[in-house]
Amino acid sequence: MKRAFLATALSLSLLETAVAAPKTAGVKPGKVETGPTKAADEKLLPAGWAFLNDPSPLFPHPEKAVQEKRISAGLASVTGTRSQATAAPIYGTSVQVPDATTGLWLPLGELTPVAAFRNGRNVVLVAAGQHVLDTAGLTGIGPFKSVSSRILSDVTVITVTLFDERDPVLRPVGAGWTLSVAVDVKPQADMLLGQDANALTFMPPVAEGLPQVVALDDPDSGRRLLLGMTRSGRIQQPMRRLGTGFAVRSSLVGVVVAADSDTIEMRQAGGKLMLDTMGPDSFPLMASNRLQPYGSSLNGVSLGRGTPEELREALRRSVTSAAMASSGDRFAARMRVAQAAARAGNGPLLGEVIDVALQDWPEGVEKPEARRLQQISAVLNARSGSSSLTEDGGSTPEDQLWRGMMRMLIPSSCRVRQSASGSPESDRLQTADLIATGLPVLQTYAAPLKERLLPSATQWIARYGSDGATKVLDQLPDGPQVALAKALLAARRNTSDAEAKLLVLAHDPSPLIWPVAREASLRLALKKKTLSPQAVADQVDGILPALRIAAREKDGRLLQIKALMESGNLEGAAAAVQEWGRLYPEETPKVAVQEADIIRQMARSAPSGAWQNMNAVVFLQGALLKASNGALRGDILDGLARRYEALGLPDQERKALRDLLTSGSNAQGMNTRIRLATLELNLGDPKAARQDLGVFAEGSPDAALALPGGSSSQSVEVALLKARIALADHHPEEAVSELASIHDPRAWALRAQMAERAGDWSQAVEALAPMLDSLPGAGGASKEVLSPEQQALVLRIGGDASRAQDQQMLKNLQTRFGALMNGTSSEGVFRLLIGSGEAASAPASAGG
Repeated sequence: MKRAFLATALSLSLLETAVAAPKTAGVKPGKVETGPTKAADEKLLPAGWAFLNDPSPLFPHPEKAVQEKRISAGLASVTGTRSQATAAPIYGTSVQVPDATTGLWLPLGELTPVAAFRNGRNVVLVAAGQHVLDTAGLTGIGPFKSVSSRILSDVTVITVTLFDERDPVLRPVGAGWTLSVAVDVKPQADMLLGQDANALTFMPPVAEGLPQVVALDDPDSGRRLLLGMTRSGRIQQPMRRLGTGFAVRSSLVGVVVAADSDTIEMRQAGGKLMLDTMGPDSFPLMASNRLQPYGSSLNGVSLGRGTPEELREALRRSVTSAAMASSGDRFAARMRVAQAAARAGNGPLLGEVIDVALQDWPEGVEKPEARRLQQISAVLNARSGSSSLTEDGGSTPEDQLWRGMMRMLIPSSCRVRQSASGSPESDRLQTADLIATGLPVLQTYAAPLKERLLPSATQWIARYGSDGATKVLDQLPDGPQVALAKALLAARRNTSDAEAKLLVLAHDPSPLIWPVAREASLRLALKKKTLSPQAVADQVDGILPALRIAAREKDGRLLQIKALMESGNLEGAAAAVQEWGRLYPEETPKVAVQEADIIRQMARSAPSGAWQNMNAVVFLQGALLKASNGALRGDILDGLARRYEALGLPDQERKALRDLLTSGSNAQGMNTRIRLATLELNLGDPKAARQDLGVFAEGSPDAALALPGGSSSQSVEVALLKARIALADHHPEEAVSELASIHDPRAWALRAQMAERAGDWSQAVEALAPMLDSLPGAGGASKEVLSPEQQALVLRIGGDASRAQDQQMLKNLQTRFGALMNGTSSEGVFRLLIGSGEAASAPASAGG
């Protein structure tokens, strides 16, 4: 219904212009004087232009009032009424209105995309949005027979009928668009055509906002039109193509497609327009060669075969010719040098010649042959170049090849003006498919160029290509590079003969083959665990110089880091990550995940030897400067504190713990405070230790349980620390109070120590007695052996009991541990403390 209404509306608009022509017959051609004198701003407006509505957005603000005043004065003198449309020819000096008018300015707003095409002498322009235009008075002015507009729900349709067959040019200017028939106006640049799977793509040459899409009916034929509205880009007459159920028509700007099927649709994705089919009855638009190929849009570059002598002679002659060329022929002569350098595979010379040629004549970048040679230079010199080079070209196999080779150079995350592929894996898959499509064309290139391109092309297909793409490897002539690609494909599929193929190629004399085969063999060994991870890392380290020659050093280093991490060699992995950052500072995100894992594992691992601890400290200090994640910073600070402790650096340990206290979680903060207070106390600063424990409630050993992340073990630690601090401050009664309700061997030992210092031996025996419950059983029936620590505890209790004259305790010790102490180094002292085996009535005192 919407399309039918639009077709009727457009037809009526054409009728209205035809009927309205006699009404404007009173506007006679002739000179129109602008005023008695020339204005100072008369050059702001080109002569012979007509404007719809207010033209002031074209001019600076200070002149706006002057322009409006002049419009009003001019109209008052001619017609006595104010009409913005007829006022336009007044600007400038005396102007011949019908003959001199060369353009229209349409106030369509900032960054409004349009689509425009021509049917005979009618120019149909469709602009996004609703725009109220005053077209009265423009009939019969200059080359414009009539101008009319119609507002629809989403777009505004403007129809301009011309007197002659001149091709107009549309360009965005100011807050609108200009429609010009001047002979010296440069037309829009061409759309970049391409293919994405089964879809046909159109990319504007200049990115100015996102394209928009609308569907309406052709006002002449009634055929359904799919319009892609843009701010730049046209489709020339030679680029018109017919397909099954659709036709790509020439356009002045934007994309115009006539469609016979409702399953064909146009959509915008990633800054470009895509023509495809949708729905249950859809069919692949580009399948089975239904669309006639429109050829390489970057043709004109001959890369054909030739003997080495012929290639060298051609390069010499082209260099001589360029040196003697006149200024007018210099660019073309340099392009011939670049072409000869490309055939010879001389990337540095090709890049230098292209750069110099485009510096002297920047406009030459629009030449198709220059764009293709830029692509070749980027690939041979491993430089990505501008992002637009990645999608240059048409849909021929050769275009697909170079598009794929360019995509190899650019990470998917950094690619600009391309539709998102969803993931790096799918992006690499698409690149492999593009290269496979054009790989047969590579066989027609000159041998030096083919030898430069074949390794990277075939290896990419083998590593990332789909089953369909990898079939092209079987069609290539046999050779070492093809054999290497097939071996890499076998390793990727983990076939039974993969190891044998790689082993043979690992002994190839070519420096471009054997390192790649060896790397793939080591990668397969790590995957299948036929070699230890450390052995894989060591062997990769030995072939890194060769991998650099084969352009596989980065992949080799990533494999080395992975192997070191799997082997648990965190120190080696950390050194490898640091080396990566030094060599490739712009590609540190590639190892960010591995680096974070190494940091976390190293920080949480136990300290080892002094040398290893020092290396770990250096690595963790560097990681701390870059770490932004709070949890990771906490792990690093914790690891640093433990290593400072192992190295005997208490001041550094204290600083790390204090930093950890401000960045850790609640539970980590509890433990950190306990560690910090213990360190302060050991350093002889009980006041600082008391301050560190100040957050804990006073008087309750279980106060830590009330704090977030607290535990019973932490409450015991806090009570023990407070007791030790009280003893250091000479407050034994406070220490006794802290330890009163603590049931822990350390608390009993501390209570016994205080009683012994006070000479209260009975209290010391009472404090140590519970510790006997953890010792082995009683009597001679027990076959257990007391450890040196357990023997020392028995002797300590025996000594305190002897001083306290506690006969019962001495008897218990004799009964329980007499047999266990026989034959030990402590037997003599034990007998001395408790007396003879018959339990003497007056045992000797431990004090002598």
